[in-house]
Formats: sequence, structure tokens, C-alpha cells
Amino acid sequence: MQHLARLAVLASALVASATARSIHAHHRNLHDKKSPTTTEAWAPAESAANGTECGCYTYTTTIAVGEWRLVETTPETSSVVVVPTTSSVVVPTTTSAPPPPPTSSSSAKAYTPPAPSSSAAPAPSYSAPPQHQASYNQGSGQNSSPSSGSIESNGNQWAMTYTPYDSNGGCKSASDVSSDISSIHAKGFNAVRIYATDCNGPQNVGAACAANGMKMIVGIYIDNAGIGGKTDEQIDTLCSWGQGKWDMVEMVVAGNEAIFNNYCSAQEMADFVQHVRSKFRAAGYNGPVTTTEPLGTIQNNKATICPAVDVIAANIHPFFNTDISAANAGTFVASQLGDLSDCCNGEKEAYNLETGWPSHSSMGLTNGLAVPGADDQKTAIEQIMKHAGGKSAVFSYQNDPWKAAGALGVEQYWGCSNLFSG
Repeated sequence: MQHLARLAVLASALVASATARSIHAHHRNLHDKKSPTTTEAWAPAESAANGTECGCYTYTTTIAVGEWRLVETTPETSSVVVVPTTSSVVVPTTTSAPPPPPTSSSSAKAYTPPAPSSSAAPAPSYSAPPQHQASYNQGSGQNSSPSSGSIESNGNQWAMTYTPYDSNGGCKSASDVSSDISSIHAKGFNAVRIYATDCNGPQNVGAACAANGMKMIVGIYIDNAGIGGKTDEQIDTLCSWGQGKWDMVEMVVAGNEAIFNNYCSAQEMADFVQHVRSKFRAAGYNGPVTTTEPLGTIQNNKATICPAVDVIAANIHPFFNTDISAANAGTFVASQLGDLSDCCNGEKEAYNLETGWPSHSSMGLTNGLAVPGADDQKTAIEQIMKHAGGKSAVFSYQNDPWKAAGALGVEQYWGCSNLFSG
């Protein structure tokens, strides 16, 4: 019987593994930042500090990591097993974001990877954020907006993700960004993660972080055009902006789930990380350079990715595992961080660069035991902070009404800064 029980657990895990990419694929393009009325090619951020137009495509898929979620709509090839399913519980959205604009070879400079180095990348002069024991104020108030009580600021809050967009998807003013970052600081966070350079993010977010004594995790976004002209422009922007400011940059992240989205191969990403490192080192930055992917993507490509990065990072979203309730979100994230560290044999510090829980589903849907809701969001994030807050970037500062609803109707509702006291 014991043997049969172990086989049952293994089979369950394999089914979950084989079905993971279905729901992730439904969400992969929902967070591309773009105008709903145009399909023009990407343009670099304006130089004005209060620019109101966002002329680029960003950012992030909120679904990430090797957690396993809803049922596969088509079989997926796996190096371990392929488990086709006979039913689908995912309802494709009819309001997804418009498709990315067509690209041509003339619209971006070709990327030439750096020559292979005969020595490993230098170890960064970097120490991990301190870990602290969490304590929380449960509160007993009415379930107003959006949950009762608050999570007490206690130091176990490394970072929060931030996108400088207003509710319509336009660029926020510098003063609005400053107010937002001050609020994040007051709630106990030590760093802010941005994904790209649009909307004058480095300039406006950077100035606000400097004023509040906060660190930044800066990003170079890779879209469906791949590695080339746009990424080079972002590198140049960040390297220019960073002069005299590198002490406030905690980490540089090259790409966000770019391998998973087939925007580049694992080897291209490894080459690109080395390219980014060389550019930033030449500009005076000596901190860690990495990329971030779903955990499963890291596991499948660890031999290529681990040697290229200074720290290993993934996006870990417990909500997209049908077997994980809000109460178990923290232990799940902590376990996944352990698996992430194991990818590099424990030789690289492991970080969770995107994690959270939605407060609502516009379609009234749940994802198995994962239920979107205000109280569930508070419980989940409280547990994530308790078990992994010192290594996690919480997604995200505010709700994003400009996004498409997504297959589960949750894509607009990940804002959670209001849960934290301060």
C-alpha cells in the first residue's frame, strides 16, 4: 500500500507538471504594455521627467514559476512525461490584450553575443537582504477596501514591484511616482522592482527611491522582437542614468520570462546576461546581474543559466497552483525558493522576483483551492511575508485596470500595497 501511495503522489505531480503551461500560456501576453489603438513599433522613453505617453511594450506575465495550475488544453512535450487531459477548465478570454506588432529585421539591431570567456563571471560584491522574523497585526475591522486589518511593517519586506502607469495605462507624472514610492517606503519595503525603462522609470522612480533611502531592482525587458535594438537602448539608458547612483541599485534583471515566452533561447539569454554584465561593469556597477523565469524553465535549463547569473531568480506565484490555498502560499513559496537554489547546487543566492495573490475575479472564478478575494489576498501575502518576505518582490503596488481580464478574470487585481500598514 505504501508503494501504491507513493506512485499516486508521483502521478499527481506529473499530471500537474504536464498541465502547468496551459494556464501560463493563456496569460503570457496579457501584461504587454501597449496602446489599445495602435500597433506601432516600440519607442524609447521620452526625456521629459513628466512624460504622459508610454511609447513602449512592457511588461510582465503575472503567472510564473514551476508551480502547477490548471488543466492542459493540448498535450505538452516534456522531458519527463506527457499527460494529455480529456477536459479543460480554462475559458480563453475574449478580451485579451491586442497582439504584439509585427517585427522586421530592419527594426532592431542584430545582437552579437560576447566572445566566450575563459573564466567564470566574477562574484558580485553583494550581500543578501537581511532576513527577519515577521509579526503581524491581524486587525479586527470591517472588510472595507479590500480587507480587514493590515500587515504590520516589520522589516521582513524586501521589495515591491512597481509600474509607473495610471489607471488608463498612461505614464504617471514624476510627482505621482514620488508619492507612490514614498508610500511603499512608509509601508516597510526596502526596494522597488521596475521592469524596463519606459515612462522615465529609472529617472522618476530612481529620484523617489533616493529621496526615501530605498534600493532599486532595475530591468531590461525583452519582448517578442527578441534581443537587439530595444534591449540595447534600455542598457544604454540604464548605464547612463546609473552614473553616481549605482549604490542604490540592488540587482539588474535581464528579461522577464523571455525564455518561457520563446522570445529567446536559454543560450541566447545566458549570452545576453554576460553582455549586460560587461556593459554595466564598464559603467561602474558591480552588483548582481541575473534573469528571471518560471521555476520550471530554470530547472529545464539550469546547466545553461546557472553559470551565467550572479544570483538565481524566478517568479513564484502560488495562486496558479490549484492545490495551494491562501493559507499555504507562504510555505509553498519558501519550498519553491529551496528548489530554485538547488538548481545551482546551492551556490547562488535564490530570489523570488514576482509573487502575489489577486483580490478579485471579474468572472467569479477560482483556481481549485486558490481563491481570488480580498481576505484570501491578505492571508496569502501575510504568509508569503512570514516565510519568504526577505527574498521576495511582492506583485504589485496597485491594481491595473488597463490590463485585459485574462482567463480567470484576475489580471487587473493584484494591487496589494493597501494591505500594509504605514
